Amino acid sequence: MVLSDGDELLSIPFKLVVTVVAGLPFSALVICIFLSMLLHWDEANRTHCDVVNYFPSVSSAVALLSPERYIWRLFIGLHGTPRLAIAFAFRNLLITSPLRPFSSTKFFHLACNVACFFGVMETIFLLVLTSISSVEDYDWHKASFMAFIICSLVYMILSTYLYDLSGRRRTNILGEKSFQYKLVCCSAEIILLFLALYCFHRHNAYCEPFLYSMFALCEYAIIIFNILFHSTVHYDFHGRRLTLLSMGSGMHYESLPIHDYQEKRT
Repeated sequence: MVLSDGDELLSIPFKLVVTVVAGLPFSALVICIFLSMLLHWDEANRTHCDVVNYFPSVSSAVALLSPERYIWRLFIGLHGTPRLAIAFAFRNLLITSPLRPFSSTKFFHLACNVACFFGVMETIFLLVLTSISSVEDYDWHKASFMAFIICSLVYMILSTYLYDLSGRRRTNILGEKSFQYKLVCCSAEIILLFLALYCFHRHNAYCEPFLYSMFALCEYAIIIFNILFHSTVHYDFHGRRLTLLSMGSGMHYESLPIHDYQEKRT
């Protein structure tokens, strides 16, 4: 929908937005891991007890060495703004659903705002822990990482629940597919997080070979499932465009519905 009293300044297919938001962190992860193993094998795979290790942890691959740290910071920084826009667009998608619950409107709106808040904070904490490595300031990096994990899990669980509650999954086959993918990614991330914590504890407590490699692989999988979860908005906004409109001296934000709905009035 383009309003008659505004000019369309910019219109981007939502598919392209999702590709950028998903492609940048995934590409950065793959490039940094590859470069760290190719250029800095000993430094990237070193552990505190010198056990056999074949895969660098995420922090070793993206934050400790150059040029990996600069590639990671550049790619994550570039994807931050569109990811914030998606968080607000997804909130509007839920609130404007024609099948949303009308018996508890205030609760539903509040829950959507809370989910949006955690989605925004997830991105902010990701940018903070990317900008501040564990070598530069360990306490800030550790606090930002923990906050990122908490915000990420809360957002994934809450947004999946609200997507079902809003009725968006029942609108068409893409809605059901999006919900199923959200559920799989959310469940996988929770399981992988506990598995990563277990491997990390066993490594620190017993210094067993290959445990740190398993921990690193769990880290990679957690990041990938997080990216896949956020990529499900491709189905939610299928065929839509992200549009910037000029409204004279005012500002206007156009919500992004999942599909065009026509109201039949009698």
